[in-house]
Amino acid sequence: MAFRPIPEGEPLGGCHDGWVMVVARGASILALPETMPPNPIVYAAYEEDGKVVFPPEFPDITERAMRGPLRFYRGDFLCEIGADEYGSLWEYYATLKLYASGRTHAVLRDRPYAVKGDPPEDFGKLHSEAFKYLMYGPDYERRVEGIFYGFLREMDAFLEAPHRWPLYERPHSPAVSVITPVRNRARFIGEAIESVLANDYDDWEMIVVDNGSDDGTPDVVERYARRDGRIRLIRTAGKTLSQCLNIAVRSSRGWIVAQLDSDDTYTPWALRTIYDYHRTHEVGLAVSYYEVVDEEGRTIPQLPVVKHLEFSINNILRVDGAGAVRSYRREVLERLGGFDEENLPGFAEDYDLVLRISERFPVGRIHSVLYRYRRHPDSTDATRDVLSKTRIKTAIRWSALRRRRQMNAVRRLSRALTP
Repeated sequence: MAFRPIPEGEPLGGCHDGWVMVVARGASILALPETMPPNPIVYAAYEEDGKVVFPPEFPDITERAMRGPLRFYRGDFLCEIGADEYGSLWEYYATLKLYASGRTHAVLRDRPYAVKGDPPEDFGKLHSEAFKYLMYGPDYERRVEGIFYGFLREMDAFLEAPHRWPLYERPHSPAVSVITPVRNRARFIGEAIESVLANDYDDWEMIVVDNGSDDGTPDVVERYARRDGRIRLIRTAGKTLSQCLNIAVRSSRGWIVAQLDSDDTYTPWALRTIYDYHRTHEVGLAVSYYEVVDEEGRTIPQLPVVKHLEFSINNILRVDGAGAVRSYRREVLERLGGFDEENLPGFAEDYDLVLRISERFPVGRIHSVLYRYRRHPDSTDATRDVLSKTRIKTAIRWSALRRRRQMNAVRRLSRALTP
């Protein structure tokens, strides 16, 4: 078999016979396969830190997919789809074209074929690699979006606009309910509550749902609740994160429901800004900017304010988040059934909810820093392995693709039947 090597991130350089072999920077090849499966794209098992690693076999539709340091592409397939026209992003384009055709890639699992080298150091470990797109330049982001939007159109999953379900509920008191699920966060929960108390807006309540903490977290919350009746503690145990969030929603009374994780904080103007925005904008969800802080609450200077300006009703299917604070109209949560307890018990339940809301209601952007997101070794994001997180979000995305195809089909039928 003929293999033409191309360094990772380099343009394709025209059509090639045989197989195009992509080698990541710093990787070394142990062996080449003697036979190849019929799939047009093949990833190879590799060694990393002395362990054999298999690239995922599920169809990740993001440009950040874990493909391994050694990949193979059939030359005739690349020529057929015109991959050479997409410059350094030809691999992403080819992958989405394959998935849009109903096929998938294969993984060579019989032995490791490469050794993974050191990863690039241009991003660091202060933020999850899944959020590397936040560092893209505007031109690169537009190119990636263009490829992704082409895939959505080919899948008939591109939405021109949400279905615009009407909103009925008018402002009432309390205006804002802050919901905070917590387990064993005695070190941080006090700061979270203090940040709510420090706000320059008073018409709020805070519902803290403790899920069986054994480190004194409930005692901390109860001390604050005795001082201020707007703070309520609900004790439970053995629940999932999604169940705790839904318990908080059902126990709250506010017109707007705003999330606050137990190890994060609000800025002093957050609640007033949230209320004013919802009062003047008919949106189902509003999302603000946030800044990343370290374990001690200090701003991390290497990381700029996270604005998620790339957010759109379609691009949210590619990126990994919309931002924070997420503040919902209560009626939207009730009409969509809240957080998915059955399928997403403990991770990405908020991402799934943002997708479902954006399909039915307008999503607004609050162009102000209202949230401080704390990075520390015990955070949920840091302790869950990357593969499981990617698998869950991939499943969420494909579920959304199916919903959006159905929505577009219904929309076309409705137009056809309208005189």
